[in-house]
Parts: sequence; structure tokens; C-alpha cells
Amino acid sequence: MARDERISGVSSRKAAKILRIAEDATLDMQKPSSYDDLLPASYRTPNDDIEPPILTIDFLKQELQVERLNDIHDWLWLAGRPMPARPLYYQKALRRDIVVHERMDLHLVWVDNRIFLKPIPRYLLDQQFWQEHLGCKEGCSVPTDGRHDSIQERAESTTCERCKIHQCALGFILSYAALISYESDLCIAKEANLVSSETTWPAWRSHVKKVLAEGKRHKINKRYIFGELRLARLNKIYKYTWRSPVRGYVSAYTSYVHFWHRNLVRIASLFAYLVVVLTAMQVGLATTRLQASYAFQQASFGFTVFSVLAPLAFVGLVSAFSLGALLYNLNATFAYWRKRSATVEHSRAVNIA
Repeated sequence: MARDERISGVSSRKAAKILRIAEDATLDMQKPSSYDDLLPASYRTPNDDIEPPILTIDFLKQELQVERLNDIHDWLWLAGRPMPARPLYYQKALRRDIVVHERMDLHLVWVDNRIFLKPIPRYLLDQQFWQEHLGCKEGCSVPTDGRHDSIQERAESTTCERCKIHQCALGFILSYAALISYESDLCIAKEANLVSSETTWPAWRSHVKKVLAEGKRHKINKRYIFGELRLARLNKIYKYTWRSPVRGYVSAYTSYVHFWHRNLVRIASLFAYLVVVLTAMQVGLATTRLQASYAFQQASFGFTVFSVLAPLAFVGLVSAFSLGALLYNLNATFAYWRKRSATVEHSRAVNIA
């Protein structure tokens, strides 16, 4: 009896020890990583759910990759020059307002008197982060001759996801090496919340010097061969290459009222031009020399008919485009509603189960 009790006591202690080990392992898995304070508070998944960020490949791809610009790389020469971005003091001299935007594919894109810039994520200033989360683990080959055309494209097709993200992150950091060239640029960046207020000029200068000295400028993503890009040109490229014929790269209109207002201004400009030309023709027909000119009579007749039909045709074209955009947006809204409803229902079913 006593022996059975001792065996039972030993078994209980072993079971308790195993349970404590399992609990400790579970707690370790639930502990936040050392980079949690450097990450966003939340991020949007491809299904448009809001989740706490976890340092996975999918999260880093969403934060750093620029696939939409890489898709039209052969056309980017129409939107900008293949040169580094100009410093922030120069952007201010051009009277451009710095607009903070967290989407990487809008970094260094400008329109009118605004330029969109993505702030530097603090984790990209941590050398250990680069080694742990952006270092290649598959021994991929990377181009080393400094050329950015077919050689880099062939290399990108064989590199792993980590290498592709590394190229994007490196290009992004080098873009800031160009943007913050002087101490005055750093002051502007702090005022615009592009860098941490704790960043000092000696620390920034040391970081840039180290990045440039490593000689990795040939390993950047091909988007960063170009600096500033015009949004209006990007919209035209996306429309005329039929990647997004209605919305373009980023929709230029926030509402149908805005759309009609901009096009009515064009109609008014056309109308003003027609009025000037018709007035000139009327004066010409009052002169003896032009009254006898058959060619001028024919030109006046043709332009009069054109003046009547052109505004109507332009209004009809704008109306047709507006109706097409409305139908397109309605279809996209209903499609998204069905997709989103299915996702929500699936999530509910999983939670209930």
C-alpha cells in the first residue's frame, strides 16, 4: 500500500512538472517579439480584416513591396527620371507640401503641389532586424554588375521572397539617403514626422555613410532606379495599358461632383475658344475681300457646324464615361460586398465551431 502511494506521488509530481513545462512553452510562444514596439498597431489583411501585425513574409511584403510600379517598369520613364530623389529642402523650394502616406507604392509620387512620402519604419533602422528578417536563407544569386535591365529581371525571377523584400527595403533606405542629405533636410523630416524625433544628425550621417559604403546600390528593387514620379502620368499609364482603365493608378476624382466640375471647366474653355473664333469669322465675313472668298465661306460654314456639334459631343462623351464609371463602380461594389459577406460568414462559422 505504501509502495503504491509512493508511486502515485511520483507520477503526480512528474505530471505536474510536464504541465508546467507545457505552460511555459505556451507562454513563450505568446510573448511578443523584441520588435513589437517598432511595428504598427494594426495592419489590414488581403481580406480587409484588421489584425495585430506579426513579423511574417506576408506582412513585410505588404509593408515594403512595390509590385504595382514594377508591373509598369518599362513605362516609368514617362513618369520620372532615372535619378535619385532630390533633397527635402529642394522639395520645399518647389513649394511642395509633404504628405505622409504609409503605402510604399506611393512613396516619392507627386501631384500638383504635394509629394507623398512614407515615414521610415523604425525597424528598418535596426541592423539586427535586417539580419533576422531580411537576410536571405536560400543563397540566392544577386546581380553584381550594377546594371538594372534584363540581368536584374532574370535575377529577380530566381530570388526568394526575403531577397525581394530586402531589395525593396534597401531601395527605400537609399531614397531617404537622397532625401535627407543636409542637416536642414533632417529638420524638415522631423517636422513632417518622417523620422523619429530622437534621430540626431551624427547618428543619421553615420547610418547613411555605412549604407553607401557597403556598395549595395546595385541590389535595390528596380523601382528605386527612378526617384520622384508624377501621379498624373502613372494614372495615364495604368489607363492606357488597360491595367485599370477607369480608376488609373490612384483615382483622380473623389466624387462625381469633382469629376463633372473638372470636365465642365474644359467644356467652358472649349466654348470660350469657339466664341473667339466665330467672332473673328463674323468680322471677316463683313469685309469685302473675304466675302468674295469661296474657301473662307466654306471654312466658316464647316466651323459653324463644328461649333454647334463639338460641345454636344463633348458633353455626351463625358456623360457616357461618367455612366460607365458608375456602372463599373456599382459592379465592383456588389462583387466586393458578396466576397466580404462570404468571408465574414466563414469567420463566424469557424469561431462557432
